[in-house]
Amino acid sequence: MAITFTDGNQAGTFALYCNGKARQLILGSKINRVRVVRRADGYYAQFCLDRERWAQGKYTGQMVGLDLGLHHFYSDQKGNTVDCPKFLRRNEKRLKRHQRKLSRTFVKGAERQSNPYHKRRKRLGKVHLKVQRQRRD
Repeated sequence: MAITFTDGNQAGTFALYCNGKARQLILGSKINRVRVVRRADGYYAQFCLDRERWAQGKYTGQMVGLDLGLHHFYSDQKGNTVDCPKFLRRNEKRLKRHQRKLSRTFVKGAERQSNPYHKRRKRLGKVHLKVQRQRRD
């Protein structure tokens, strides 16, 4: 599946990779707007579709009280606790290390930076993207 942009910006044709359910949604509804976003690991297309919103779910009638804290990520009224995720701190340290390496390869006053500098810059962008997604999780 591919999408071709003919709006005059010379974007060209993009291959679309999506699961079957998303493909049926895209093909079975009117596309209002398409936004192409460039991230460190590639290009992404965001579709604004003209669809009715639906949500599946059953009402069980049960209520749960949650307490967000400093020692535990959250605890509920029954005493169940979930610990704070530590993977983010580890990757923030990794991010600092990659930023230091990038700054060491930067040559002040150079008209063009070296090839290793640009490789490190792309690698740093991927690390930033990973940390951004972990924070969102």
